Amino acid sequence: MRLFYVILLLGVISCNTFIKKNQMSEMNIDSMAYKQIENTTEFWEFARFILKYPESEFFYPALQRYHLVRNAYYDSVGMPIIDCFRNCASIQIKANQKIVFEGEQIELKDLHDSLLVFFCNADYCEFKPEIKYVDDVYGNPQEISKGNIQLEYINDSFTVLQTVVKEIRNSIRSYKNYLAQKWYKKKLEELVLEEEKHLDSLFYYRLMLFGWDEEYIVPPLPPPPIVNESSITLK
Repeated sequence: MRLFYVILLLGVISCNTFIKKNQMSEMNIDSMAYKQIENTTEFWEFARFILKYPESEFFYPALQRYHLVRNAYYDSVGMPIIDCFRNCASIQIKANQKIVFEGEQIELKDLHDSLLVFFCNADYCEFKPEIKYVDDVYGNPQEISKGNIQLEYINDSFTVLQTVVKEIRNSIRSYKNYLAQKWYKKKLEELVLEEEKHLDSLFYYRLMLFGWDEEYIVPPLPPPPIVNESSITLK
């Protein structure tokens, strides 16, 4: 019996050591990834990091650098930040921390599926993103959504922001799984390295972020002018 408890204790210690090593490994990966892009002038690299590591301790430094570098770029070329209209899924985090998707309030748990439907656009709806053709890793032409995500948030909604970005990441992964099965007849985790890398490369620049200090409320339309009937002259 004593031997059993010793073996059990060793198993628990081994399991905890394995978990800690994995956690340290993940921390090292996102730390190294951030250090590689920390001084880049390519703002999309920060968006890519934010999307890949929404739970990273470097999430907010990357977010700050994204806005700083992007604003500097658009100021230098004298252009406004471009809106991609129907090819953008509009997500807003309101001042009350509620989430709005394409103009309608939704729950966080529904964001994943709503985005997936947006990307797939199975019915070729004119209000959802256009489809373009790209070559797969074997040179075969394949359909893929031109959809991007435009995420607006209030600067004090950081906790909700990270959870929303995590759902966006998960939804994009689901869409990549959909494409993997459509293109290669495999699940995403079954792809060979070349197939997976090629598919990943098509989603590096899918996220645009806009942070505001306060929510802009659209003012109501003014009332119609009052017509004074006594001033109307009959002819």
